[in-house]
Amino acid sequence: MKKIIFIGLVFFLTILNFQYAEAKKRTYQNGNFRYTYKMEKKGVWITNIKPLSKKGIGTLKIPCQIKGKKVIKLGFDEDFDGYGSDSDYNIFGIRPDPEGDGSRLVPQHRINMVKKIKTIKIPSTVETLGFFCFDFIGDGKTINIPKKVKKYVIAQFTKIKWKKITVSSQNKKFKVKNGCLLSRDGTVVYGFVQKKKKMLIPETVKTIDTTDWHTQQAGTGDYNGCPTIVIPKSVNKIARYAFSTDKPVAIKIAKGNKRYAVQYGSVYSKVSGRLVLGYINNGVLKVPEKVTRINNATAGMLGRDTRLKKIIIPAGVKEIHTLLKTTYYVDEFICVIRCQKPPKLLDSLYVMYIYKCTIYVPKNCKNSYMKEWKGKIDPALDVKYIEM
Repeated sequence: MKKIIFIGLVFFLTILNFQYAEAKKRTYQNGNFRYTYKMEKKGVWITNIKPLSKKGIGTLKIPCQIKGKKVIKLGFDEDFDGYGSDSDYNIFGIRPDPEGDGSRLVPQHRINMVKKIKTIKIPSTVETLGFFCFDFIGDGKTINIPKKVKKYVIAQFTKIKWKKITVSSQNKKFKVKNGCLLSRDGTVVYGFVQKKKKMLIPETVKTIDTTDWHTQQAGTGDYNGCPTIVIPKSVNKIARYAFSTDKPVAIKIAKGNKRYAVQYGSVYSKVSGRLVLGYINNGVLKVPEKVTRINNATAGMLGRDTRLKKIIIPAGVKEIHTLLKTTYYVDEFICVIRCQKPPKLLDSLYVMYIYKCTIYVPKNCKNSYMKEWKGKIDPALDVKYIEM
């Protein structure tokens, strides 16, 4: 009996707490937009913006004050860690379909309304944005990043490709130049914020990065939208877990770059011999001749949505890490290795959704490969060695 009473009390308090939390939410209408918000000690937190009409919503000017208090925070209630199936709503209530593969957005009626918005003006009072705050809204809009916003910027502002994007000159963390999201000093590029036929990374950039963990807790920059990317001679670091693109893109390295070079469309380090960006052409990755280390798990893939069916490895490769980790959904993977001595397989040959792999090796090398790689290949993988 006591147990039943205890459970009932917990249930009652849970409902009471939920009702109290909901009661704290208020609405404010300005023009053709309705804002759902909460009052906090430091200011107003807007959790949802709803367009009320299909007309007159081309410009969304988010209020800087509501009920005499500054608007300091934008984003869905649970959208401040970037994780969890219930946290991925944007400020308009749009999210990936939870029953789909993530490519379809819902609800459709809200998506249609948000398409009408062409310009979003965020007030200078805003200090914090949710992780998905302005995600899922479609390309081609105009937006600004206020001076105090420093967190959850990289992922959402590079994933969307804007018609125009500006960053406050007083923002100490970011700026935009040549369609690139940069660190304030211009030495780091985090991703692209616009579509261009040829993306010229500014010559001040020294590092191409995917994320800045001092800036945000999760998320990586997006480098899609440009068929050609020109890397300046000033770049001396392309980070591990380097950027990838959905479609194959042409990478050009400016003359005078001392660290990086391109061969067969792929980028490699002239200093360490690392495969940096692998170019997938019609399902084939032909590794540059001067590469000595391959790690598909940390190298970027130029054309990651293209199924990698075949990799050609040059004679100078000494080490291979997680060779097939980024390969999946092909009936049979082909690996052509021109090394007389088997490269060190530093991690097990791990694959996902691949069950057959044919490995071509130089003449009279089959036995040495089988001996060297014994026990280092996923037992679920049907491997066949063939001498060339």
